[in-house]
Amino acid sequence: MEQKGNGRVKQKKLALVIAAMVLLSSVFWWFQHQGTQDRQVSAYDNTVPVTTVAVRDSAVRDSLTVTGTTEAVRDVDVYSETSGLVRKASAEVGARKQAGDMLFVLENELQQSALKKALAAYDKAALDYRRYLALQREGAVSFSALESMRLKRDETETDMVAARKQFRDTRIVAPVAGTVARKLVDEGEMVQPGMKVANLVDLSRLRIRFFLGEKDVPGIEPGYPVSVSSDAYPGRVLRGALATISGKAGKDRTYEAEAVLENPGAEPWRGGLFVRVTLTGKDSRNALVIPRTALAGSFMKPEVYVVQDGKARLRHITAGREYGDQLEILAGLRAGEQVVTNGQNQLRDGSAVRVIPQQTPQRSP
Repeated sequence: MEQKGNGRVKQKKLALVIAAMVLLSSVFWWFQHQGTQDRQVSAYDNTVPVTTVAVRDSAVRDSLTVTGTTEAVRDVDVYSETSGLVRKASAEVGARKQAGDMLFVLENELQQSALKKALAAYDKAALDYRRYLALQREGAVSFSALESMRLKRDETETDMVAARKQFRDTRIVAPVAGTVARKLVDEGEMVQPGMKVANLVDLSRLRIRFFLGEKDVPGIEPGYPVSVSSDAYPGRVLRGALATISGKAGKDRTYEAEAVLENPGAEPWRGGLFVRVTLTGKDSRNALVIPRTALAGSFMKPEVYVVQDGKARLRHITAGREYGDQLEILAGLRAGEQVVTNGQNQLRDGSAVRVIPQQTPQRSP
């Protein structure tokens, strides 16, 4: 009996040992399995989901649109060259004038009298010189007497020219053909020498003034095609060519440029309009382009993330012109490289990434 009791005790101990071993093995297996899953999940969670697009070589046509203003091809201020009271004014704003047309007439009685006196003095001196010349040829007067008469004639001629100019200055005329833009004096007002009395603008042609950024200047030179549109004249476009571009940038790092275009005669455009100026290249060219959304840095310091072997590598690039939502790449990338277009905010140089395939939207039949 005692031996049977000892056997049962041994069997129970063995069963307990076996059960403990099985339990320990189960716990060990569970910890091992759970650790592997944690490592897998952790590794999966450390990757940043991104979308990418390939750098591509595309045919582009250089085109640039900037704002500008219209100006008259000639904008001339008219000044009085003498003093006097305005007797007549023929310079109404908007009036079309040809070169030499009358604008103002000043009081001229004194100038007219002085001119008549100068003309009479010159006529007498000229007659005396011709008479002395005939007498000198006959030997009746000396050569020195003839020279005195010649000098007197020349002096009176100078006085006559000055008097004629003073009289002419009392009639202020248009120096160029154009339209009266401003009338600054009227009948009954007193003017002085050097006083501005009117402004004329020649709108037969328009000068379009605009500014180009330093990134836009390369390749643009006089003769570049230009088209101009304005909200004031919807549906109408003026076409011409770039006339000049400054060789030096201003303080804002822009270059002043001008185009001179023919102004339509039927309904001419006015000066001082805000316009859109579009410069379009004659021929297309090949360029590397990426979406504008791929930029990770500012446009002044452009950077992109390139996916290589499952990691995002920060790459400095040199950007060119923009073509809609596409950006030209001048240096730093090669065709076919994958650049990140979404998810850059979570990336650092060397971050592990998981590329999410982009689904192409299906078109409705």
